[in-house]
Amino acid sequence: MKPFCAGIPRWVVLTLALVAFVVLPPEAFALGPDICVWKHLFGLSACPACGSTRALAAFFHGHIAQALAYNRNVILTAPTLIGLLAGDIIAGIRRALKREIAIRSNPGFFTP
Repeated sequence: MKPFCAGIPRWVVLTLALVAFVVLPPEAFALGPDICVWKHLFGLSACPACGSTRALAAFFHGHIAQALAYNRNVILTAPTLIGLLAGDIIAGIRRALKREIAIRSNPGFFTP
């Protein structure tokens, strides 16, 4: 797997994000400053992604109606995040299994 950002594996970033969405209530994400680039650059009142963070938090708390009220894109983004994390975990397990098979089949060949 290629490094996601500065050598940090993507699965680490996704796991931390999902943990934050599960642990923190949606209202906690509304307390920070407004960092919407679209609003600040183009003067839009709302962009297509506005409310996505709160929507994801509400979704992972099981509040589907509230999540949809924040941003309907959550229908796509939440399953995508879960799918990306699952794919990274499966790829990691496959690599570990291949490495284990290589070590067992030729123990003197493999050097970590």
